[in-house]
Amino acid sequence: AVPALLDALEPAFESLLANDDWLPEQYRRLPDEHYDNKGEMGDDIAQWLLYREGSRLALFTLVLPEGASTPVHDHLAWGMVGLHGGRQRETFYRRVDDGEGERAELEAVRSEEMSCGDYYRLVPPENDIHSVETVSREPSVSVQPLGADAGCVERHAYSPGKSAVNPFDPGYTNVECEVDGSGHDHEDMGVHAGGDHALGEGSA
Repeated sequence: AVPALLDALEPAFESLLANDDWLPEQYRRLPDEHYDNKGEMGDDIAQWLLYREGSRLALFTLVLPEGASTPVHDHLAWGMVGLHGGRQRETFYRRVDDGEGERAELEAVRSEEMSCGDYYRLVPPENDIHSVETVSREPSVSVQPLGADAGCVERHAYSPGKSAVNPFDPGYTNVECEVDGSGHDHEDMGVHAGGDHALGEGSA
């Protein structure tokens, strides 16, 4: 069912990547030094939440400065990742261990460079573990619709050289992840479960 869903989404996603008029400037740049960045991606990376539908769907941008790279991480959700600005090098991995415990054996699958308009699918385990590096002289901007509230669910960060795997909570730059007593994220900062959006809210 997921491949068919992604087939249906691709034309609209390609249009988003090709057009500039839908995405406010705030969500395609890095926050200034005084901005209270609530994300945990590191290296001054911004992950701007644009829209979410409860825990079932999130649309966000990931903005990396020149030369910055993300940790090696997974997504644990279906979706698509496409480049809206700059250039990135994506390095993909797959687990070759049993998927249990505090150690993870990763195998490098491929590395490829992405330019504006390029995109790929996430259908775990396919393309699910990767790291991203900006290789352009300006920040790179990717657009990511995922079938989970990906910034506010526990994922995994990997250290391939050390075979280490650790809990990973990337968060969002503009929205705090709050957890209720049941361990589930709930509505916060004006971006609500049930289909509200963040476009146009706040400024850096």
